[in-house]
Amino acid sequence: MKKRSLILTAVTLLLLPASGFAQSTGDWLPQSGVKSPYSPLAVPTTLKPVQDSLASLLSKGYRITTTADYGASGALFTLTRQKQSVLCVLTAPTPETDQNVSTSRCWSLN
Repeated sequence: MKKRSLILTAVTLLLLPASGFAQSTGDWLPQSGVKSPYSPLAVPTTLKPVQDSLASLLSKGYRITTTADYGASGALFTLTRQKQSVLCVLTAPTPETDQNVSTSRCWSLN
């Protein structure tokens, strides 16, 4: 019985740090300007507006590589085709406003 409680205590103590890391929801990437060898410089990036919708880009052969929640603005998608990358924000219809159709805004990164 004493051995079992010792093992249970040891496992609990080993899992506490892991559960603390798993619950972290903050931004874990180094911020720009922080004095650290891992801190990146903030480099200006050009976003070129794309006149196609998200649906049109998918029909043209672009593939979704990543998705992320973009808060109240909708969902953020990263699309690629050959060597071109595009960011798109998809906004769902909002019953509280007069927007009754889904819309998307897209920008080319290169």
